[in-house]
Amino acid sequence: MFLRLVLAILVFVAITTLVHMYIFQRLVAPFLQPTEQIVGMSAVGALWLMTIVGFPLARAVPRSLRSLLEVVMFTWMGFAYLLMLVCVLTLPVSAVLHFSGRSESVLAVFVLGIASVLAWRSIHKVVRPEKLKYQVIPVDKQLPQAIENLTAVVLSDVHVAGLVGGGRMRRLAQTVNSLKPDLIFVTGDLVDGSVRQLGRAVMPLAHMKATYGVFYVTGNHEFYSNPKQWREFCAQKLGWRVLSNDSQQVQVGEHFINIMGIEDRSWLRLANGKIREDNRLAQAVARVPDSARASALNVLLAHQPKDTRSTCQYPWIDVQVSGHTHGGQFWPLHFFVYRDQTYNTGLYTIHGTRTKLYVTEGTGFWGPPMRLGTNCEISILRFVSAMSQNSIPPLPEESSPPL
Repeated sequence: MFLRLVLAILVFVAITTLVHMYIFQRLVAPFLQPTEQIVGMSAVGALWLMTIVGFPLARAVPRSLRSLLEVVMFTWMGFAYLLMLVCVLTLPVSAVLHFSGRSESVLAVFVLGIASVLAWRSIHKVVRPEKLKYQVIPVDKQLPQAIENLTAVVLSDVHVAGLVGGGRMRRLAQTVNSLKPDLIFVTGDLVDGSVRQLGRAVMPLAHMKATYGVFYVTGNHEFYSNPKQWREFCAQKLGWRVLSNDSQQVQVGEHFINIMGIEDRSWLRLANGKIREDNRLAQAVARVPDSARASALNVLLAHQPKDTRSTCQYPWIDVQVSGHTHGGQFWPLHFFVYRDQTYNTGLYTIHGTRTKLYVTEGTGFWGPPMRLGTNCEISILRFVSAMSQNSIPPLPEESSPPL
Protein backbone atom coordinates (compact mmCIF):
# COMPACT_ATOMS: atom_id res chain seq x y z
CA MET A 1 0.00 0.00 0.00
CA PHE A 2 2.75 2.44 1.00
CA LEU A 3 4.85 1.62 -2.06
CA ARG A 4 1.82 2.10 -4.34
CA LEU A 5 1.20 5.50 -2.78
CA VAL A 6 4.83 6.56 -3.17
CA LEU A 7 4.86 5.39 -6.79
CA ALA A 8 1.64 7.30 -7.54
CA ILE A 9 3.08 10.48 -5.99
CA LEU A 10 6.30 10.14 -7.99
CA VAL A 11 4.40 9.64 -11.25
CA PHE A 12 2.18 12.67 -10.49
CA VAL A 13 5.21 14.86 -9.71
CA ALA A 14 7.02 13.71 -12.86
CA ILE A 15 4.06 14.34 -15.16
CA THR A 16 3.32 17.72 -13.55
CA THR A 17 6.97 18.75 -13.91
CA LEU A 18 7.11 17.80 -17.60
CA VAL A 19 3.83 19.62 -18.32
CA HIS A 20 5.04 22.86 -16.72
CA MET A 21 8.40 22.66 -18.49
CA TYR A 22 6.64 22.19 -21.84
CA ILE A 23 4.22 25.06 -21.22
CA PHE A 24 7.11 27.33 -20.38
CA GLN A 25 9.03 26.33 -23.49
CA ARG A 26 6.08 26.64 -25.89
CA LEU A 27 4.07 29.53 -24.47
CA VAL A 28 6.25 31.65 -22.20
CA ALA A 29 9.81 31.54 -23.53
CA PRO A 30 8.92 32.97 -27.02
CA PHE A 31 8.00 36.30 -25.39
CA LEU A 32 11.05 36.65 -23.14
CA GLN A 33 14.51 38.02 -23.69
CA PRO A 34 17.40 35.85 -22.44
CA THR A 35 17.78 38.06 -19.36
CA GLU A 36 14.07 37.63 -18.55
CA GLN A 37 14.02 33.85 -18.71
CA ILE A 38 14.63 33.42 -14.98
CA VAL A 39 11.57 35.53 -14.16
CA GLY A 40 9.35 33.44 -16.41
CA MET A 41 10.78 30.21 -15.04
CA SER A 42 10.13 31.40 -11.48
CA ALA A 43 6.49 32.22 -12.27
CA VAL A 44 5.83 28.85 -13.89
CA GLY A 45 7.76 27.17 -11.08
CA ALA A 46 5.48 28.79 -8.50
CA LEU A 47 2.44 27.39 -10.30
CA TRP A 48 4.11 23.98 -10.38
CA LEU A 49 4.84 24.12 -6.64
CA MET A 50 1.26 25.13 -5.86
CA THR A 51 0.01 22.13 -7.84
CA ILE A 52 2.29 19.76 -5.91
CA VAL A 53 1.64 20.94 -2.36
CA GLY A 54 -1.96 22.05 -2.86
CA PHE A 55 -3.59 18.63 -2.54
CA PRO A 56 -2.39 17.74 0.98
CA LEU A 57 -2.65 21.36 2.11
CA ALA A 58 -6.28 21.69 1.01
CA ARG A 59 -7.38 18.86 3.29
CA ALA A 60 -5.54 20.29 6.29
CA VAL A 61 -6.78 23.89 6.36
CA PRO A 62 -10.25 25.24 7.29
CA ARG A 63 -12.79 25.07 4.47
CA SER A 64 -12.75 28.86 3.88
CA LEU A 65 -9.02 28.75 3.16
CA ARG A 66 -9.45 25.56 1.19
CA SER A 67 -11.91 27.31 -1.11
CA LEU A 68 -9.44 30.10 -1.86
CA LEU A 69 -6.61 27.64 -2.45
CA GLU A 70 -8.67 25.43 -4.75
CA VAL A 71 -9.96 28.34 -6.84
CA VAL A 72 -6.39 29.18 -7.79
CA MET A 73 -4.91 25.67 -7.87
CA PHE A 74 -7.66 23.82 -9.71
CA THR A 75 -8.41 26.63 -12.16
CA TRP A 76 -4.75 26.68 -13.11
CA MET A 77 -4.68 22.87 -13.41
CA GLY A 78 -7.67 22.93 -15.74
CA PHE A 79 -6.21 25.76 -17.81
CA ALA A 80 -2.88 23.95 -18.00
CA TYR A 81 -4.68 20.86 -19.33
CA LEU A 82 -6.39 22.94 -22.01
CA LEU A 83 -3.07 24.60 -22.90
CA MET A 84 -1.48 21.18 -23.31
CA LEU A 85 -4.43 19.97 -25.38
CA VAL A 86 -4.17 22.86 -27.82
CA CYS A 87 -0.37 22.59 -27.82
CA VAL A 88 -0.58 18.95 -28.85
CA LEU A 89 -3.09 19.73 -31.59
CA THR A 90 -0.83 22.49 -32.96
CA LEU A 91 2.39 20.49 -32.60
CA PRO A 92 2.89 20.08 -36.40
CA VAL A 93 2.78 23.87 -36.86
CA SER A 94 5.20 24.32 -33.97
CA ALA A 95 7.60 21.82 -35.52
CA VAL A 96 7.56 23.63 -38.88
CA LEU A 97 8.25 26.99 -37.22
CA HIS A 98 10.99 25.53 -35.05
CA PHE A 99 12.90 23.84 -37.88
CA SER A 100 12.53 26.88 -40.14
CA GLY A 101 13.99 29.13 -37.46
CA ARG A 102 10.89 31.30 -37.13
CA SER A 103 9.43 32.74 -33.94
CA GLU A 104 6.60 30.85 -32.31
CA SER A 105 5.20 33.91 -30.53
CA VAL A 106 2.20 34.26 -32.88
CA LEU A 107 1.39 30.56 -32.45
CA ALA A 108 1.72 30.95 -28.68
CA VAL A 109 -0.83 33.80 -28.74
CA PHE A 110 -3.16 31.59 -30.80
CA VAL A 111 -2.80 28.70 -28.32
CA LEU A 112 -3.43 30.99 -25.34
CA GLY A 113 -6.49 32.47 -27.05
CA ILE A 114 -8.08 29.12 -27.97
CA ALA A 115 -7.35 27.68 -24.51
CA SER A 116 -8.91 30.75 -22.89
CA VAL A 117 -12.11 30.35 -24.91
CA LEU A 118 -12.27 26.66 -24.02
CA ALA A 119 -11.66 27.49 -20.35
CA TRP A 120 -14.50 30.04 -20.33
CA ARG A 121 -16.86 27.55 -21.94
CA SER A 122 -15.76 24.74 -19.60
CA ILE A 123 -16.20 26.86 -16.46
CA HIS A 124 -19.66 27.96 -17.63
CA LYS A 125 -20.70 24.30 -17.81
CA VAL A 126 -20.06 23.73 -14.09
CA VAL A 127 -21.33 27.10 -12.87
CA ARG A 128 -24.75 26.81 -14.49
CA PRO A 129 -27.48 24.61 -12.91
CA GLU A 130 -27.14 20.88 -13.46
CA LYS A 131 -28.63 19.50 -16.66
CA LEU A 132 -31.69 17.30 -16.16
CA LYS A 133 -31.23 14.04 -18.05
CA TYR A 134 -34.29 11.80 -18.44
CA GLN A 135 -33.73 8.12 -19.17
CA VAL A 136 -36.09 5.17 -19.63
CA ILE A 137 -34.61 1.85 -18.46
CA PRO A 138 -36.25 -1.09 -20.30
CA VAL A 139 -36.31 -4.13 -18.02
CA ASP A 140 -36.59 -7.66 -19.38
CA LYS A 141 -39.59 -8.65 -17.26
CA GLN A 142 -43.20 -7.65 -16.82
CA LEU A 143 -43.44 -4.75 -14.40
CA PRO A 144 -46.68 -3.59 -12.79
CA GLN A 145 -47.97 -0.12 -13.62
CA ALA A 146 -47.22 1.06 -10.09
CA ILE A 147 -43.49 0.42 -10.65
CA GLU A 148 -43.47 1.87 -14.17
CA ASN A 149 -44.97 5.10 -12.85
CA LEU A 150 -42.10 5.67 -10.41
CA THR A 151 -39.26 8.13 -10.97
CA ALA A 152 -35.80 7.69 -9.49
CA VAL A 153 -33.36 10.59 -9.30
CA VAL A 154 -29.66 9.71 -9.51
CA LEU A 155 -26.95 11.89 -7.95
CA SER A 156 -23.32 10.87 -8.16
CA ASP A 157 -19.86 12.40 -7.89
CA VAL A 158 -21.07 15.56 -6.21
CA HIS A 159 -17.58 16.10 -4.75
CA VAL A 160 -18.36 18.58 -1.99
CA ALA A 161 -15.03 20.28 -1.23
CA GLY A 162 -13.54 23.76 -1.43
CA LEU A 163 -15.29 24.76 -4.66
CA VAL A 164 -18.55 22.88 -4.05
CA GLY A 165 -20.20 23.99 -0.85
CA GLY A 166 -23.42 24.59 1.04
CA GLY A 167 -24.88 27.07 -1.44
CA ARG A 168 -24.63 24.61 -4.30
CA MET A 169 -26.06 21.85 -2.09
CA ARG A 170 -29.08 24.01 -1.22
CA ARG A 171 -29.72 24.59 -4.92
CA LEU A 172 -29.27 20.89 -5.63
CA ALA A 173 -31.75 19.90 -2.91
CA GLN A 174 -34.31 22.40 -4.22
CA THR A 175 -33.93 21.10 -7.77
CA VAL A 176 -34.31 17.47 -6.70
CA ASN A 177 -37.37 18.23 -4.61
CA SER A 178 -38.98 20.09 -7.52
CA LEU A 179 -38.83 16.80 -9.47
CA LYS A 180 -40.95 15.09 -6.78
CA PRO A 181 -38.99 11.81 -6.98
CA ASP A 182 -40.18 8.50 -5.61
CA LEU A 183 -36.61 7.30 -5.05
CA ILE A 184 -33.24 9.04 -4.81
CA PHE A 185 -30.02 7.11 -5.47
CA VAL A 186 -26.69 8.68 -4.39
CA THR A 187 -23.97 6.52 -5.93
CA GLY A 188 -20.81 7.68 -4.22
CA ASP A 189 -18.08 10.33 -4.28
CA LEU A 190 -20.26 12.67 -2.30
CA VAL A 191 -17.29 14.44 -0.69
CA ASP A 192 -13.57 15.16 -0.89
CA GLY A 193 -12.61 15.65 2.73
CA SER A 194 -13.48 14.85 6.33
CA VAL A 195 -16.77 15.13 8.16
CA ARG A 196 -15.17 17.77 10.37
CA GLN A 197 -14.23 19.92 7.39
CA LEU A 198 -17.23 19.36 5.10
CA GLY A 199 -20.13 18.14 7.22
CA ARG A 200 -21.75 21.58 7.44
CA ALA A 201 -21.57 22.06 3.67
CA VAL A 202 -23.29 18.71 3.06
CA MET A 203 -26.14 19.31 5.54
CA PRO A 204 -28.54 21.00 3.05
CA LEU A 205 -28.92 17.62 1.34
CA ALA A 206 -30.87 16.49 4.42
CA HIS A 207 -33.78 18.46 2.93
CA MET A 208 -34.02 16.18 -0.12
CA LYS A 209 -37.23 14.20 0.02
CA ALA A 210 -38.43 11.13 -1.87
CA THR A 211 -41.54 9.01 -1.36
CA TYR A 212 -39.56 5.84 -0.59
CA GLY A 213 -36.32 7.36 0.67
CA VAL A 214 -32.75 8.26 -0.26
CA PHE A 215 -30.32 5.37 -0.80
CA TYR A 216 -26.55 5.89 -0.60
CA VAL A 217 -23.39 3.93 -1.35
CA THR A 218 -19.78 5.03 -1.01
CA GLY A 219 -17.41 5.99 -3.79
CA ASN A 220 -13.64 5.82 -3.85
CA HIS A 221 -13.26 9.40 -2.58
CA GLU A 222 -15.02 8.65 0.71
CA PHE A 223 -12.23 6.17 1.40
CA TYR A 224 -9.68 9.00 1.37
CA SER A 225 -11.44 10.60 4.38
CA ASN A 226 -12.74 7.94 6.80
CA PRO A 227 -15.67 6.23 5.06
CA LYS A 228 -17.07 4.94 8.38
CA GLN A 229 -17.64 8.51 9.59
CA TRP A 230 -19.33 9.46 6.33
CA ARG A 231 -21.64 6.42 6.47
CA GLU A 232 -22.67 7.38 9.99
CA PHE A 233 -23.12 11.03 8.99
CA CYS A 234 -25.32 10.17 6.02
CA ALA A 235 -27.45 7.80 8.10
CA GLN A 236 -27.75 9.87 11.27
CA LYS A 237 -27.57 13.49 10.09
CA LEU A 238 -29.04 13.24 6.59
CA GLY A 239 -31.51 10.45 7.25
CA TRP A 240 -30.40 8.41 4.24
CA ARG A 241 -30.52 4.63 3.90
CA VAL A 242 -26.86 3.62 3.74
CA LEU A 243 -26.24 0.39 1.86
CA SER A 244 -22.91 -1.14 2.86
CA ASN A 245 -22.86 -4.47 1.01
CA ASP A 246 -26.50 -4.70 1.98
CA SER A 247 -30.00 -4.54 0.56
CA GLN A 248 -33.36 -3.09 1.48
CA GLN A 249 -36.81 -3.78 0.11
CA VAL A 250 -39.27 -1.08 -0.85
CA GLN A 251 -42.97 -1.88 -1.07
CA VAL A 252 -45.00 -0.03 -3.70
CA GLY A 253 -48.61 -1.01 -3.12
CA GLU A 254 -48.60 -4.78 -3.49
CA HIS A 255 -45.30 -4.81 -5.38
CA PHE A 256 -41.66 -4.69 -4.35
CA ILE A 257 -38.30 -3.21 -5.34
CA ASN A 258 -35.12 -4.81 -4.03
CA ILE A 259 -32.40 -2.17 -3.77
CA MET A 260 -28.89 -3.52 -3.23
CA GLY A 261 -25.80 -1.43 -2.62
CA ILE A 262 -22.12 -2.29 -2.41
CA GLU A 263 -19.08 -0.44 -1.13
CA ASP A 264 -16.66 1.05 -3.62
CA ARG A 265 -13.82 -1.19 -4.74
CA SER A 266 -11.52 0.72 -2.36
CA TRP A 267 -13.18 -1.33 0.41
CA LEU A 268 -11.24 -4.34 -0.87
CA ARG A 269 -7.88 -2.81 0.05
CA LEU A 270 -6.98 -3.16 3.72
CA ALA A 271 -4.75 -0.74 5.63
CA ASN A 272 -1.90 -3.29 5.69
CA GLY A 273 -1.91 -3.48 1.90
CA LYS A 274 -3.62 -6.86 1.66
CA ILE A 275 -6.67 -7.39 -0.55
CA ARG A 276 -9.93 -8.79 0.77
CA GLU A 277 -11.93 -11.41 -1.02
CA ASP A 278 -14.49 -9.60 -3.16
CA ASN A 279 -17.70 -10.82 -1.59
CA ARG A 280 -19.41 -7.39 -1.54
CA LEU A 281 -22.26 -8.31 -3.85
CA ALA A 282 -22.61 -11.77 -2.33
CA GLN A 283 -23.24 -10.11 1.04
CA ALA A 284 -25.75 -7.70 -0.50
CA VAL A 285 -27.81 -10.32 -2.35
CA ALA A 286 -27.80 -12.74 0.59
CA ARG A 287 -30.55 -10.69 2.22
CA VAL A 288 -32.80 -10.92 -0.84
CA PRO A 289 -34.84 -14.16 -0.54
CA ASP A 290 -35.05 -16.30 -3.68
CA SER A 291 -38.82 -15.96 -3.61
CA ALA A 292 -38.56 -12.15 -3.70
CA ARG A 293 -36.42 -11.91 -6.83
CA ALA A 294 -38.47 -13.03 -9.81
CA SER A 295 -41.45 -10.70 -9.44
CA ALA A 296 -39.65 -7.66 -7.99
CA LEU A 297 -37.59 -4.96 -9.67
CA ASN A 298 -33.99 -5.60 -8.60
CA VAL A 299 -31.67 -2.58 -8.62
CA LEU A 300 -27.97 -2.53 -7.70
CA LEU A 301 -26.15 0.66 -6.71
CA ALA A 302 -22.41 0.38 -7.36
CA HIS A 303 -20.13 3.38 -7.70
CA GLN A 304 -17.86 2.00 -10.43
CA PRO A 305 -19.21 0.56 -13.69
CA LYS A 306 -16.49 -2.11 -13.69
CA ASP A 307 -18.36 -3.86 -10.89
CA THR A 308 -20.46 -5.38 -13.66
CA ARG A 309 -17.87 -8.17 -13.39
CA SER A 310 -19.70 -9.24 -10.23
CA THR A 311 -23.19 -8.29 -11.37
CA CYS A 312 -23.13 -10.72 -14.29
CA GLN A 313 -22.91 -13.58 -11.76
CA TYR A 314 -26.46 -12.73 -10.65
CA PRO A 315 -28.60 -12.69 -13.80
CA TRP A 316 -31.76 -11.85 -11.85
CA ILE A 317 -30.45 -8.34 -11.12
CA ASP A 318 -32.33 -6.09 -13.53
CA VAL A 319 -30.40 -2.82 -13.39
CA GLN A 320 -27.06 -1.54 -12.11
CA VAL A 321 -26.77 2.21 -11.50
CA SER A 322 -23.25 3.68 -11.37
CA GLY A 323 -21.24 6.89 -11.62
CA HIS A 324 -17.49 7.45 -11.15
CA THR A 325 -16.51 8.16 -14.75
CA HIS A 326 -17.68 11.81 -15.05
CA GLY A 327 -18.04 10.90 -18.72
CA GLY A 328 -14.31 11.64 -18.81
CA GLN A 329 -15.01 15.24 -17.63
CA PHE A 330 -12.51 16.57 -20.21
CA TRP A 331 -12.41 15.53 -23.84
CA PRO A 332 -10.72 13.25 -24.87
CA LEU A 333 -10.18 11.54 -21.48
CA HIS A 334 -13.21 9.32 -22.11
CA PHE A 335 -10.91 7.03 -24.11
CA PHE A 336 -9.00 6.26 -20.90
CA VAL A 337 -12.30 5.74 -19.05
CA TYR A 338 -13.33 3.05 -21.52
CA ARG A 339 -10.00 1.32 -21.03
CA ASP A 340 -10.38 1.30 -17.23
CA GLN A 341 -14.13 0.86 -16.78
CA THR A 342 -15.36 -0.64 -20.10
CA TYR A 343 -18.39 1.66 -19.87
CA ASN A 344 -18.40 5.47 -19.86
CA THR A 345 -21.80 7.17 -19.76
CA GLY A 346 -25.39 6.37 -20.64
CA LEU A 347 -27.40 3.16 -20.94
CA TYR A 348 -25.88 -0.24 -21.74
CA THR A 349 -26.79 -3.91 -21.63
CA ILE A 350 -24.08 -5.73 -19.67
CA HIS A 351 -22.27 -8.09 -22.02
CA GLY A 352 -23.65 -11.61 -21.96
CA THR A 353 -26.62 -10.76 -19.73
CA ARG A 354 -30.04 -9.14 -19.85
CA THR A 355 -29.06 -6.71 -17.05
CA LYS A 356 -29.06 -3.02 -17.86
CA LEU A 357 -26.32 -0.63 -16.72
CA TYR A 358 -26.91 3.09 -16.39
CA VAL A 359 -23.86 5.33 -15.87
CA THR A 360 -24.37 8.98 -15.03
CA GLU A 361 -21.83 11.65 -16.00
CA GLY A 362 -22.01 12.93 -12.44
CA THR A 363 -23.67 15.81 -10.65
CA GLY A 364 -20.50 17.76 -9.84
CA PHE A 365 -16.89 17.79 -10.92
CA TRP A 366 -13.54 16.77 -9.53
CA GLY A 367 -10.51 19.06 -9.44
CA PRO A 368 -10.68 21.81 -12.06
CA PRO A 369 -14.07 23.57 -12.06
CA MET A 370 -14.46 22.75 -15.74
CA ARG A 371 -16.13 20.26 -18.09
CA LEU A 372 -15.26 19.90 -21.75
CA GLY A 373 -17.64 17.76 -23.79
CA THR A 374 -19.56 16.60 -20.71
CA ASN A 375 -22.15 18.03 -18.30
CA CYS A 376 -22.96 18.19 -14.62
CA GLU A 377 -26.23 16.31 -14.58
CA ILE A 378 -29.11 15.04 -12.49
CA SER A 379 -30.50 11.83 -13.96
CA ILE A 380 -34.21 11.01 -13.75
CA LEU A 381 -34.89 7.33 -14.39
CA ARG A 382 -38.05 5.37 -15.14
CA PHE A 383 -38.08 1.58 -15.16
CA VAL A 384 -40.45 0.00 -17.68
CA SER A 385 -41.10 -3.42 -19.14
CA ALA A 386 -39.12 -3.82 -22.33
CA MET A 387 -42.24 -5.05 -24.15
CA SER A 388 -44.18 -1.92 -23.20
CA GLN A 389 -41.38 0.58 -23.79
CA ASN A 390 -42.95 1.98 -26.96
CA SER A 391 -46.31 2.58 -25.32
CA ILE A 392 -45.23 4.83 -22.43
CA PRO A 393 -45.66 8.59 -22.69
CA PRO A 394 -42.50 10.41 -23.84
CA LEU A 395 -40.28 11.85 -21.12
CA PRO A 396 -39.27 15.52 -21.11
CA GLU A 397 -36.21 16.44 -23.11
CA GLU A 398 -32.92 17.22 -21.37
CA SER A 399 -33.01 20.64 -19.79
CA SER A 400 -31.43 22.84 -17.15
CA PRO A 401 -33.44 24.24 -14.26
CA PRO A 402 -33.81 28.02 -14.24
CA LEU A 403 -31.11 30.09 -12.56
